Amino acid sequence: MTKTPTNPKQPPADPTARTASDLALAQLLVGNGIDATTGEYLLPAIDVHQLARVATGGSLTGPELADLQNKSRLGRQAGFRVVEGVDANDLAQAGWAAVFPAVADGSEAAARQAAVRDALAPLLTHRRAQASAGGDLYHEYTGELGYRAGETKQQYLARLGAGPGPVRPQKVPYYLLLVATPEEIPYHIQYQLDVHYAVGRIAFDTLDEYAGYAHSVVEAETGQAARARRATFFGVANPRDSATLLSADHLVLPLVEYLGGRTAQHGFTVDSYLGEAATRGRLVELFGDPPALLFTAGHGMGFPCGDPGQRERQGALLCQDWGGPGTPVAREHYFAGEDLPASADLRGMIGVFFACYGGGTPTRDDFMRRALGEAKAQAKELAPASLIARLPQRMLGHPGGGALAVVAHVDRAWGSAFLWIDAQGKGKTAKHLDVFESMLDGVLAGKRLGYAMEAFNLRYAELAADLSERLDQIQRYDEPYEDSELAHMWICNNDARNYAVIGDPAVRLPAPAEPAAVRRDPAPLRADPRQPGAPEMTDARPEVPAARAAGPGEAIPPKEKEIEAPAYGWFGDKEDQQSGALTRLGNRLGEMLSEVLGNAAVLEVKTYTSEDLQAIAGGEALHASGARLRAYTRCKLDGDTEVCVPVTAGGAVDQALWTLHVEMVKQAQDHRAELLKTVLSLFSSRVGK
Repeated sequence: MTKTPTNPKQPPADPTARTASDLALAQLLVGNGIDATTGEYLLPAIDVHQLARVATGGSLTGPELADLQNKSRLGRQAGFRVVEGVDANDLAQAGWAAVFPAVADGSEAAARQAAVRDALAPLLTHRRAQASAGGDLYHEYTGELGYRAGETKQQYLARLGAGPGPVRPQKVPYYLLLVATPEEIPYHIQYQLDVHYAVGRIAFDTLDEYAGYAHSVVEAETGQAARARRATFFGVANPRDSATLLSADHLVLPLVEYLGGRTAQHGFTVDSYLGEAATRGRLVELFGDPPALLFTAGHGMGFPCGDPGQRERQGALLCQDWGGPGTPVAREHYFAGEDLPASADLRGMIGVFFACYGGGTPTRDDFMRRALGEAKAQAKELAPASLIARLPQRMLGHPGGGALAVVAHVDRAWGSAFLWIDAQGKGKTAKHLDVFESMLDGVLAGKRLGYAMEAFNLRYAELAADLSERLDQIQRYDEPYEDSELAHMWICNNDARNYAVIGDPAVRLPAPAEPAAVRRDPAPLRADPRQPGAPEMTDARPEVPAARAAGPGEAIPPKEKEIEAPAYGWFGDKEDQQSGALTRLGNRLGEMLSEVLGNAAVLEVKTYTSEDLQAIAGGEALHASGARLRAYTRCKLDGDTEVCVPVTAGGAVDQALWTLHVEMVKQAQDHRAELLKTVLSLFSSRVGK
């Protein structure tokens, strides 16, 4: 039985007798989000005293409180990332995995999942190469290793051989890409995994969107789709609207000023469109020529459950064109996924949307159920099924080239994300931008997005821990408290957990001094759907991009500014290209050429089969897991070749396995040939001058 303690600081019952902190908090409790059918706020005003009663246990059940206390214990554990000694930004140390929902062999769902994996092959191959460079830290959790409906986070991790605490990539990789709808792997599982792991999600309607996203990420990360180093901020401030006025003045403007003072560190130019400049037309223009980073803040659109416009426009970004609360919302007032310019190329772009439902919508309104003290069965239905917002989904799968990822809010967003009330300071509020500044600093410095989001994960864990501890003290010892204090902690905890990455959490923007030309593209395994008529398999390799002039606002690292030849990251400026420098260059290239030729002298390709995929996925070495070597090819540079051909039990050649092996040999040979060609061409062009 839950005890509801008395509060000796409870104000009089007269609703006009409100403290200063109550008034300040009342501003913060104006939730983000506008009803598309009425032009009013999606949420009614929430009474701070009622919300405090909820927070102190008035409508919390025993299991719910126990779950919060468990989160608190997890939150107090040391570290929320990988174990000591592992670089979380390096996939070769941190690892990467794709997590699929569990499906029955031979089912229609299994066939669909296989087709999705095939469409994602360029991205999976790219990540396999990165995560396997320092060991076998790449996994695809499918079949029996996929997530089973109804499992808790701990149950699922236990099946994979991991437990609570800092991440050990040898058990489960740090970066987890959920390839599933929020109905297949619920949002609450994503939130819980994200406390320790770097988690993202993709789910598309068509295979072409999966394939397009895979190609777009690989192209962006291998230098084929460079974006100008520009960060753009878009802050709406609708008339008579406290929510957007707060976000414009206390979130967007301070972030613009903060990053504007750090252009030297990040090499990014910063521009902004605030208030009257934050129109829908301007947003259309921005997506037509997108920056590397786009940060928006404003209302997200909310539609009644099952409304014909909900699937396509839920979470759409309401712009400055709208006249404020109570004013009808017209279609031309907001920007949705269907408004993306058809010719837009979003490759290499990351979006951050501070907007109600900007990332997605759960099926039921659990937040308001708790806030109003309703029974679980009475929770309002928000959507017929949990959904990912169309705008980020369309951005990632855009046929002209998809964005890397979008950080956005699932469910409602609140001003508590960036304003904090000092309950002991007579209601004064202060900007609390550390998590936003930390995340943006990390992204612009080249951190992988899931790693840069660590600040948000830590905030959620800290708030959950603090709230749980505070509630425990109040319930055990009847300690006095301020209603505004508890209400604010409660709403902040609920808000903090709901920031999600839509896309691969391992994506990143190039670091300031990172030359794009040194990043290479693996051989595509599937035709790019953006190129009609492209063959199903292709051996085409990209050309190494030549040095180019800076785009508008784009910073070029000092070492690249005067280079006339392709920028491989090995040469100095023109003053260094004298005889002595050329001699040293020739010696260095000679050493490198010798090393490359030595490493490439013998090419080995091995193909294994195994009946125990779980053991291999769990990190066991191939020889220890019972895997069988079925095909083997060894090629020397001088042409000597050794081949071991797989045969069936009857002695016939296993054609299916041999075809797969031959294709892998061909890809390995092509890769070696291209590597040698590039190095030899570079050597002759520079030393031969």
